[in-house]
Amino acid sequence: MKKIRIIDYIVSIIFSITFIILLGCVAVLPIAKSKSYYLSEHKKNNVKQILQETSFRGGTCYCYDKDGNYMSYYVPYHEVTDEDIVNATNHIIDYLYSEKVESMQFQVDTDEGKVDFFSEQAIVHMADVKVLFIGGIKLFYICIVIFVLCLVYLILTRKHSFNILLNVYLRTLIVFGVATILIGLFAMIDFDTAFEVFHKIIFPDSSKVKLALSFSYTDTLTNVLTAEFFMHIGFAIGAIFIILIGLSIFLDLFLKKRLIKNT
Repeated sequence: MKKIRIIDYIVSIIFSITFIILLGCVAVLPIAKSKSYYLSEHKKNNVKQILQETSFRGGTCYCYDKDGNYMSYYVPYHEVTDEDIVNATNHIIDYLYSEKVESMQFQVDTDEGKVDFFSEQAIVHMADVKVLFIGGIKLFYICIVIFVLCLVYLILTRKHSFNILLNVYLRTLIVFGVATILIGLFAMIDFDTAFEVFHKIIFPDSSKVKLALSFSYTDTLTNVLTAEFFMHIGFAIGAIFIILIGLSIFLDLFLKKRLIKNT
């Protein structure tokens, strides 16, 4: 019986963590893959005007190349259109979420011919980001498999494990919920530092962190995906995640009450 209880605890912990990860994916994916959300944010953040006044004003732009060398390059004047914003959004999302799309680069017409929309630094950085996105998608599917296997075990041993599961799951939900709220408060107080810490966590390689945090004011990537964009999408995802956790806590307490009543 003691061995069974230990196994029940282990399976319950694995079940709880994988379910939390799946809740996180449910919070992230609908917004992170929504082109309409991106475009509404771009309009709200005056992306078209920013691009016109910085990236395509007709002048010198700056970036790091793939070898980490700081460089300057000339970009001719280009009248930024709504189509440019749509194309940039489509290329970013399609590139990040599909292994088949090899590059997010595209070109625009300027007074002196066609030029690349994204800088070399943007291309290199987003290649690093894509690795994380594709890895996250694979983790999502792995978690589904683990979740189903744990669920089958818990159903087969329901009499022994259901109460353990509810207790472990409730504690896991509370821990992740509190952590999410604290992270959100930290980001509200000092978003720049939170953004930097986030990059240091997801990119253990310091050179990749430097690349991610050293974009010039002229770079099209950070003029499309502005700090305000990341702030808004981060809080939106966090809010959805907290709501899902709240609903899960309510369901957990409801099932515990039913379990107590039936025993």
